[in-house]
Amino acid sequence: MKGGAIFQLLVILHEETDAQHRMSQQMLLERMQDRFHVTLNRRTLKSYLDELKAAGFPLYAEQHIRQHSDGTEDLILTDWYLEPLFEVSELRLLCDLIEGMPAIPETQRELLTNKLLHLARPDFCKSDKRQIVYLHTPPAQQLLFSVEILCEAMQKNRMVKFRYGSYYLDAHCKPVLLPRCREDGTVREYMVSPYEIAVSDGRYYLICCKEPYRQLSNYRIDRISEISILEQFERLPISELEEQASYPKNLAEQLYMYSGAEEEIRFIADAQILGDILDWFGNEIQLAPAEAGKLAVTVHVNPTAMQHWALQYGKYVTVLTPLSLRDEITKAAKEICRRYEKLT
Repeated sequence: MKGGAIFQLLVILHEETDAQHRMSQQMLLERMQDRFHVTLNRRTLKSYLDELKAAGFPLYAEQHIRQHSDGTEDLILTDWYLEPLFEVSELRLLCDLIEGMPAIPETQRELLTNKLLHLARPDFCKSDKRQIVYLHTPPAQQLLFSVEILCEAMQKNRMVKFRYGSYYLDAHCKPVLLPRCREDGTVREYMVSPYEIAVSDGRYYLICCKEPYRQLSNYRIDRISEISILEQFERLPISELEEQASYPKNLAEQLYMYSGAEEEIRFIADAQILGDILDWFGNEIQLAPAEAGKLAVTVHVNPTAMQHWALQYGKYVTVLTPLSLRDEITKAAKEICRRYEKLT
């Protein structure tokens, strides 16, 4: 009875109190009766509250001095409340981050946010629905499971096997994720040594080495399916890779998560897109003023990733070096121009 009553008291304190919603001992006694049909006296209630505080729960109360007619005084504790684990702003941030992750299916997003809402303060609007529009490809159905398996494999120092998908249109012109196949039509299975999981732009990537190669590769985890741990195979030590392995350390190296070595790249950009440059490349870049309204920028990034970025911001960016990258961008821009000229 005692253990159950303490737990029920804790439930009331957790769900119905905080610094703005306090309860006197009388109110707590009434809530115990109304909610759980448990009758307590003040002495028992006080002992339960003291035990919760002694157990480390963030339980607080106002202290008052009560004076008796004979001159003696008593210390009275009232206005009890349990300090919440999260502030409202913190819970909203966590819920919005979860709901804004395109790689997690809607049912899992709802499950996770509901779990967080159980930690909410009484004044947190549990019916509040953040209206987020997802402008992304359909989410994978087993992202969290794949991450769990990969973490276990890395802890065990084991290889993993999985299928990797690409998107195609079905008969109803809806995008579907289907596993990649060999030329003979059989499903291709990948055997890799997993080293680390990187998160870039809300997407999860596996940094690994695929057999039989000896270099780092990246795979979108939300496109992985049928994953399992190869208990009989230890993963390849990273020291045995052909090139010195280096994980992405900053935003510039993570740009589009292309695998391969980065190079020093210099470009001129309009000063008005400085915010965009910092969003994509972070603060570990070199900036200097150029001609009026322009910036000289130096970054270290994968050239293929930089080519895509430079085309994306082609109206505002001119790549200077390396010359090979500038030539590739020129060729791509001419091809784009040729395609549009065909339409006129």
